[in-house]
Amino acid sequence: MYLSDSGDMASRVKRLREIERKVNGLWYSSRIYEVDPDRSKPKKLVTFPYPYMNGSLHVGHALSATRVDAYARFMRLMGYNVLFPWAWHWTGEPIMGSAKRVKQGDRKIIETLVKLDGVPESEIPNFADPYYFARYFTKEGRDVVREIGFSVDWRREFTTALNEGYARFVTWQYLTLREKGYITQGTHPVVWCPNDKSPTGDHDRAEGEGVSPEELFLIKFPMKGEDVQPTFIVAATFRPETIFGATNIWVQPEGVYTLALIDGEKWIVSEYSSTVLAEQKHDVKRLSRLNGKDLVGRVAANPLTNTELPVLPADFVDPLFGTGVVYSVPAHAPYDYAALRELQRLDEQALFKMGLSLERVRSITPISIIRVEGYGDYPAIEVCNSMGIVSQRDEKLDQATQRVYQAEYAKGVMKDNCGKYSGIRVSDAKKLVFEDLKNMGFAAVYYELPSPVVCRCGTRCIVKILENQWFLRYGDADWKSKAKLCVERMGVYPHEARQWFLDVIDWLQNKPCARRSGLGTPLPWDKEWIVETLSDSTVYMAYYTISKYVNTGAVSPTSLTPEFFDYVFYGKGELSTVARLTGVDEETLRSVREEFLYWYPVDLRNSAKELIPNHLTFFIFHHVALFPEEHWPKAVSTNGMLTLEGQPMHKSKGNFVSLKQAIQEYGADATRLTLLNGTENLNDPDWNRTAASNSVDKLSSLLDLVEHVASNQLSGAGELSDIDRWLLARFKEKARRVKEHMGEMRTRSALNVALFEVWEDYRRYLKRNGNRNQAAVHQFFKWWMIILHPFIPHLSQWCYAKLGGSGLIEHVGYPPTELDDEDVFLMAREEYIRRVEEDVVNLQRLMRESRSAEIVVADRRRIELAKALIPQLRGGGRITPQMVEFAAKELGDKKSASGYIQRFIRSLSEWREFDQAILARLIEEEASTLRDASSYLREVCGVEIRVVGVNDASDKIRAENAIPLKPTITFLRQ
Repeated sequence: MYLSDSGDMASRVKRLREIERKVNGLWYSSRIYEVDPDRSKPKKLVTFPYPYMNGSLHVGHALSATRVDAYARFMRLMGYNVLFPWAWHWTGEPIMGSAKRVKQGDRKIIETLVKLDGVPESEIPNFADPYYFARYFTKEGRDVVREIGFSVDWRREFTTALNEGYARFVTWQYLTLREKGYITQGTHPVVWCPNDKSPTGDHDRAEGEGVSPEELFLIKFPMKGEDVQPTFIVAATFRPETIFGATNIWVQPEGVYTLALIDGEKWIVSEYSSTVLAEQKHDVKRLSRLNGKDLVGRVAANPLTNTELPVLPADFVDPLFGTGVVYSVPAHAPYDYAALRELQRLDEQALFKMGLSLERVRSITPISIIRVEGYGDYPAIEVCNSMGIVSQRDEKLDQATQRVYQAEYAKGVMKDNCGKYSGIRVSDAKKLVFEDLKNMGFAAVYYELPSPVVCRCGTRCIVKILENQWFLRYGDADWKSKAKLCVERMGVYPHEARQWFLDVIDWLQNKPCARRSGLGTPLPWDKEWIVETLSDSTVYMAYYTISKYVNTGAVSPTSLTPEFFDYVFYGKGELSTVARLTGVDEETLRSVREEFLYWYPVDLRNSAKELIPNHLTFFIFHHVALFPEEHWPKAVSTNGMLTLEGQPMHKSKGNFVSLKQAIQEYGADATRLTLLNGTENLNDPDWNRTAASNSVDKLSSLLDLVEHVASNQLSGAGELSDIDRWLLARFKEKARRVKEHMGEMRTRSALNVALFEVWEDYRRYLKRNGNRNQAAVHQFFKWWMIILHPFIPHLSQWCYAKLGGSGLIEHVGYPPTELDDEDVFLMAREEYIRRVEEDVVNLQRLMRESRSAEIVVADRRRIELAKALIPQLRGGGRITPQMVEFAAKELGDKKSASGYIQRFIRSLSEWREFDQAILARLIEEEASTLRDASSYLREVCGVEIRVVGVNDASDKIRAENAIPLKPTITFLRQ
């Protein structure tokens, strides 16, 4: 590595940022990224999901967006007309909820705004206005997006609220979806914010993205000793078939419960769940409040077996999940077994204080009811013992539960003690037992969230059964088929994400598309509802082709009628008629239509993998619903979720780095380099100070190196030497690999080749050549800056100019990647020298007293034999008797011939990247190659080097081991 001596970190960053400001100014003054249709060029429309403006852009946003920008810049070098537009997401609950919390004086959000987002304390009162909130962060975001150097066409910028044009676009979208039958009204369970009184989609959540309602089963256990109206203690379960193994009932002793009249029956459930039940179409009247510890010691009956079940205390029971009541099946449920064992270990006095008898508690024994392959009678006990679980608080219990439940559901069969369900598979018994209990009046359905969901307003969400809600019919089979067809046809990067998309399409069901509160566009036919934040952000990429005209005033927002959009997107209607209906002149209408037809479809959309289960899949669904196949998305790329110093990024926990802060501390290109060098595929990269500081060092070293090359006259001139030509050939090969990686969004691999591997080649060149050729070196460095441009655009542009390059790199075009035979031979030749050098150096460490070495090359017989065998042995060809006989004619006997061929095969296997002709020439010129490199090898190794044939070798016996491409190296002791 060329080490920078350009001062401390602060001065290095200052130096880099000064360059970035100058180059950035050049880009925007030239308006290079403002692009219009150009039929003489192929096009690329690349997009990044518009960010929410409820806070500062952070380095996580920058990871995904930098990958898009790198691709955009690369495609410009490849000759494409590239559009990278940008917009700002204001709709939904995030901004409204945050503003409401500021208005209420919520110290937590105020401290977040001041400490993490850098908002001046004096500005905070203004943030009670959601529109001020959004405008503030939009302005800051625009500045920072410019500063990091994203190549955006800002003429197309828009926001999704306070924007009549965009609202009319969303209106057209939903009128069209409804007309096509993709929207329905009905009653469904939804994630619901009790405070906002609205469904809460993924992007309206502070916690719990991707969590959906799941079906639980309520089992009613009659309480013993109830003389007049029966009272039921109601437990929630995922597995009603296990009721035959129930030994007791668990409650949380510190929990709050209620005795309530629910649908005319007396139920005991947690106070929290009584509220949820009321939202799930149950008639709930609370009668009295109960403490969990007051329920301990009471007795209920199993509704199927009439077995007595004591109510016992368990800390693992969560009053906020289900009904806060669990029936215990210790033979088949690890949590139940762990809690029972813990309780049974208590002494008589401790149990007495709980109102329990030692005899009663210790008499409880697990009941085995399921036979499953691979386990004995008590799977839960086996798993707990094997995992070392002794407490109900053990974090491994979730894993243990999954192991047992999955095995039993897949292979389990009900035992003989399960009545009429004996011999039935667990997967079937689950449904049958529930239906029978329901028909007997002992069961009901309950919807729950498998993990907590918190709205952006700070409220814990519940599941509500919502009537007359509007839903997108993602469960529709035909719609799913079209979405799958799109996924199967388009590029998906990395490739393993394709199956994830297909799986999401399979499990997606009808989804609420509107909410009661927040910013956004009202449903056109039911204006009490607002299109929710994930549902108005699916095809807005098409609006980028229109927004330019709206922003310049060429098209008035009031002209954006359904007829306007139908004409632009579908070519529907006579031009003159549409012009009359919309008030837009025919020439402008024709231009907008041509703009859409030129830029669409989306060629690449990139985002984090967390959006696959929602936004990115919705993006596919809506495109296939609204557009013909030729306008379906061409490719989707995803990346991992950025962590900070090894921990998940959580603003609420203070683990947060804004993009503005990162640029201030390290500079734009160092920030880009750190992000792009973090990882690729679906792995989660990490942002950390060490990596960011290293990026500053690398860029400073690169700048120093370029300035040194640019300011010094090199000694070499005239015709290029072999090593000069090798340097340029090697670069072409690296440029080709960068091109391949970028074509499939392997941005880290591309960067690794473009920066680190190319730099290694230059080091090799310096090591091999003291007489550097001015023309070769300057050509190499100009090309180098071009392929670095997608990743570190400011510094590469600056260095390109320093090296005498004229104009903007985007106009230069990509360096050559085609290699002729001479290029390939030079690379093979230098690789051969490098390998011999490595062998000599390694042997020298063992023979330090030696002052000279012989490199023995194969004799003419073996050379000719090798050239003849190459076509037969390439690609792992097998040794045949005919080969051995052929070789024996040259070498004297079959044993020698067979040994030679085997060693030659091993040697050939190390040269797979080169074709037969190149290898044959390399073998033929092996001796001359080594003689040409002998002075270099002598300099590197510090010993005299002699290149000799077998007959001239000092050690004749050892020399016989020399084969083509694998010479024998002998150190001499004189």
